Parts: sequence; C-alpha cells; structure tokens
Amino acid sequence: MDQQKPQGNRLRLTIDNRDQLECALDSAVTKLLSEGGKDCGQGILVTRHDHGTFTLEFCMEIEHGVVIEKDLRIQRILTGSDVQH
Repeated sequence: MDQQKPQGNRLRLTIDNRDQLECALDSAVTKLLSEGGKDCGQGILVTRHDHGTFTLEFCMEIEHGVVIEKDLRIQRILTGSDVQH
C-alpha cells in the first residue's frame, strides 16, 4: 500500500491487494481529515481510477460528513472507453 501525503485537499492511494482496501480507505479518509479538513464544511469524494488506484478529495458538492464513491472503471465500461484518468 502506498499513501501519499495530502496535497492541498487531495490524497492519492495505491493498494496492492483487495485485503487492504477497506482499512486503507478508512486510513486515507482519516489522514485527509487530519491534514486540514475537519472544519472545511465539505464532504469527501473517493474516486477509483483502476483496480488499485484511488484519489480522495474534498468536494463542495458533497455535504459535510458524507463520503461518496465514484468508480471510473464502470464509466469506461458503459461508454466503451478505455481511457485512463
């Protein structure tokens, strides 16, 4: 697992296997909040880019205290696009 230091309001997370997923995401949310987001008034968007790569960031469109997950793999399947973001 590789968890980078938050850059502004964004953190990148890479996991090696499925067994790490839940714990790694929980830890990343906690780290993002502790690095300056507790009082930002925004929720968190977790974006899954591929099997083991995620970004977590504060999002003004998401209510404070809420975490929403977005899976770009599904969008690529539905659109027939294999472009990586």
